[in-house]
Amino acid sequence: MEKAFAFTLINKQFIEYGYEASILLLQTCLDHMNFHGGDMNDMQLKPDFSVSEKIGLGLALADSENGDVRTSGQNFCMRQIEKLCGNPASIDSHEKIQKIIMFLYQSEGLSKHVDSFMQMLSLMEFKERPPFVLAPLLSDDLHEDSFQVYDSGNHLFCLTAFFVCCRNLDLFYDFSENEFDSILAEMENDTSMADIMRELGYGCTLSTSHCKEVLSLFLPLSEVTLSRILSTIARTHAGLEDNQNSYSTFCSAIGSSALSDSSCLSCWNVDVLVDSIKQLAPGINWTLVMENLDHEGFYFPNEGAFSFFMSIYARACQDPFPLHAVCGSVWNNVDGQISFLRYAVAAPPETFTFAHSIRKLAYTDALHGQELPHGQANQAWLSLDLLDVLCQLAERGHAGSVRLMLEFPLKHCPEILLLGIAQINTAYNLIQREVSSTVFPMIIGNVMGSGVILHLWHSNPKL
Repeated sequence: MEKAFAFTLINKQFIEYGYEASILLLQTCLDHMNFHGGDMNDMQLKPDFSVSEKIGLGLALADSENGDVRTSGQNFCMRQIEKLCGNPASIDSHEKIQKIIMFLYQSEGLSKHVDSFMQMLSLMEFKERPPFVLAPLLSDDLHEDSFQVYDSGNHLFCLTAFFVCCRNLDLFYDFSENEFDSILAEMENDTSMADIMRELGYGCTLSTSHCKEVLSLFLPLSEVTLSRILSTIARTHAGLEDNQNSYSTFCSAIGSSALSDSSCLSCWNVDVLVDSIKQLAPGINWTLVMENLDHEGFYFPNEGAFSFFMSIYARACQDPFPLHAVCGSVWNNVDGQISFLRYAVAAPPETFTFAHSIRKLAYTDALHGQELPHGQANQAWLSLDLLDVLCQLAERGHAGSVRLMLEFPLKHCPEILLLGIAQINTAYNLIQREVSSTVFPMIIGNVMGSGVILHLWHSNPKL
């Protein structure tokens, strides 16, 4: 009871002198007390102390000159942390740990104990993967001479947030400014920026000033980086879960003033994003950005994602979309390319058009002035570049996806599809033969059939 009374007395009567003075006085008192067995378990802290305050007090005790007090303080902290990590509601535990870190950092006299707290965290095992804000804090290699990029995502953004926080806390006192910047440069990974923007959520585009503040952590912005950012943003254009706590914690870590509620945003702000990019990278080549879409993770799950992506491009660049970026060759990420083409061929012309295709079907003269319906208003089925890449995709194991795309022209403009496909030569001519066998019976006996057949004969006699 005496020790419990002493703790309560310190808490109530000396807290006005600041944490530093209170902790020093508490340490002095405890240094003259004998601790045995489970005395620390008898500390009646619950009525007066929050979890953060309990851990702060335990860390202060762990800094005592008395060995027994120091051990007891460490054990007490470990028990508190263990309770958090073992909490079945892991998300709640992670949020509390983030709050503890910020509490220690912002509290007078406790910021110096953040390093000890993180070392204790590194000894604990989480039931689920911790969020990005905590991930770098839990590495056993935190203070080794060589820093390694984490295997789980290589998130530069979270590491940068961690290092910015650590720089403020003077945790890296053994490194010079040049060495610190060199470490950051070695850990740079373009993909991570897009991943962490997704984790932070729509709040990244709350305002131009804040968006620039986030993006500026990764300067200079390259076309490769932006390609990954835009594809990730398009894929998560709607329905992204609210990460307000992680967003706020991150803003606090980098000293940002943009701590207003971002939960009111239900999608990315295209104007804010594009304006921020243009201000930070005015010389960006948007054609190169589109040419770098062939990367792991690029994929449009639905028409909305595709339309949102094209709205970003239209806002950023007035030039027609560079068709060669998606029709020039088969991508390494074939699924991503097919997802793009699937929605591109069906898009209205104001969203996407093939009218500027370099290789286009010219059929008017061959059919003696008889105009055939060419299906989509975006002139997709007049593009030989599109038909060429579709034929190549079909012969690389994706014939099923290509056939689905060809259902519309087979029904609405079969002659145009046949005329175009006849000008494409591939190793096996798989799709060409399928289209021919399907359309020929349809045009036999048709008024314009003779003109189509004559044109086919001159275009590709092998058919």
